[in-house]
Amino acid sequence: MLSGAGQMAALDNRTTFKDGQTGLGGVLQSANYISALSGGSWVLGSAVMNDWESIEDIVLDGSQDLWNLTASRQLVNQSMSTFSLLSNAVFYNLKGALSHLNNWGNANSGIGYDLALKVKAGFNTSVTDAWGRGLAYQLQTNKTGYGVAATWSDVRNISSFKNHLMPFPILIALGRRPGTVTYNINSTVIEFNPFEMGSFDPSLNTFTDLKYIGSEVEDGVPVGKDKCVAGFDNAGFVMGTSSSLFNQFLSTWVCDDCTTFNWLLKPIVKSVLTRLSKTYQDVALYKPNPFYKSSYANSSNIATSDTLYLIDGGLGGEVIPLSSIMAKERALDIAFAFDNSNDSPENWPDGSALISTYERQFSPQGRSTVCPYVPDNVTFLAHNLTARPTFFGCDASNLTALVKDGVTPPIVVYFANRPFDYYANVSTFKLTYTDKEKKSMVQNGIDVVTRNNGTIDPDFRSCIACAIIRREEERKGIQQTDQCKQCFTNYCWDGKLATSSLPYYNNVNFTNNSLTNSSMALPAPVKVSGGLFGLRKR
Repeated sequence: MLSGAGQMAALDNRTTFKDGQTGLGGVLQSANYISALSGGSWVLGSAVMNDWESIEDIVLDGSQDLWNLTASRQLVNQSMSTFSLLSNAVFYNLKGALSHLNNWGNANSGIGYDLALKVKAGFNTSVTDAWGRGLAYQLQTNKTGYGVAATWSDVRNISSFKNHLMPFPILIALGRRPGTVTYNINSTVIEFNPFEMGSFDPSLNTFTDLKYIGSEVEDGVPVGKDKCVAGFDNAGFVMGTSSSLFNQFLSTWVCDDCTTFNWLLKPIVKSVLTRLSKTYQDVALYKPNPFYKSSYANSSNIATSDTLYLIDGGLGGEVIPLSSIMAKERALDIAFAFDNSNDSPENWPDGSALISTYERQFSPQGRSTVCPYVPDNVTFLAHNLTARPTFFGCDASNLTALVKDGVTPPIVVYFANRPFDYYANVSTFKLTYTDKEKKSMVQNGIDVVTRNNGTIDPDFRSCIACAIIRREEERKGIQQTDQCKQCFTNYCWDGKLATSSLPYYNNVNFTNNSLTNSSMALPAPVKVSGGLFGLRKR
């Protein structure tokens, strides 16, 4: 959320930059689509549900008390006993364990009360419901009861959306096969947009009106006494669905080689997580299944189940949500890809997220995806493609083998997270941030996109403009300017792969001149005052 927020702010013409710089402001206003998954769905969902509020206003203004990640306000109530949490988990008292969430409430209000109302209305709940409501207390305002009745389909009625002031927002989740805990690159990519929920993947190949997904249907036709049920697509629940990564804990917390827990706690935690998985408590439950008996779906696992099981959109390896927006049906000219993966203190992005999108287009599920050629992980690091922005697919004439139904893959402008002001490769499981840490994360995201506020390459803004118009130039046979030719020489991947003679390091460091694998000392911490380092209030 925090790194992505800075990256989004760098594209926004509402952001006020220091030293007279403008970043890439205006790209966000020009974009047709914006997609997000997992933690990225929080920043996008928060901005959208607050009438497209700018990151600058969310982070600096504070009048609506959004994104307060301090110890007393984070998702988990740290004042409660850890022993109490463990004992509730051991005895599978799920309600008791969830009561450790801040804002759990009482019999008349709070997260627990909201979940009880959903059950009373006849719907199943899981950990994701509590997760989504907990997120809503951070991402939405108390003006709407922290989004208790706000739905993702409400976006179609938000003034900024109706007036085309925001790109078309899409949140991404993955389908999990019933009766299994598996997920991979062939898992069904499910998108939630303001009008519909569905997928271009052949396993589903179906979209349905999002507003009524609480209705029982057969092949899209309502059945039963309650023909049309609205309200199921609660915005917090959709954001929670996109970030429902509990399915992953079995493989990342208690695997044979995992060291998160000691030998005494590991079997206890594994037992709890296994039970959660077997009872489908670790996923988002969409029952009734909006695609039940769909005549378009090629997967019987989806069409014959009365429940659709959804998990974090990035668990299949495609951590950048590209497959859905780079579907041939959308025919993009350019896509900006922000890679904040490998989030741990020991790791930085190595290109794997983009490689997953490239590889997926050749899988049975990827027949709608168009993605330009990208290299392997070794080349990404050895050729410094994660240390600076890199353009892929610069020449359409080289992509003829990847064209689908007449649609050429877009140019992909790839930005990998790296340190400028702050070591922003913090763990996913870091829940508490001081105000200074939060603003440092956002500022570092801005620096990633602006090439350290334009200090590395003052012409980078012009190079982005060259990339944006490239496909139209190619369609009309217009020659590039000399400036654009130089930009493409500087930023386009030249198609060369690393050889065994080139150095490759697992421990990636950065230099100020955009090279990897050499030590870089960050500047001294900047004091936090009235403005956000590179941002200031208007």
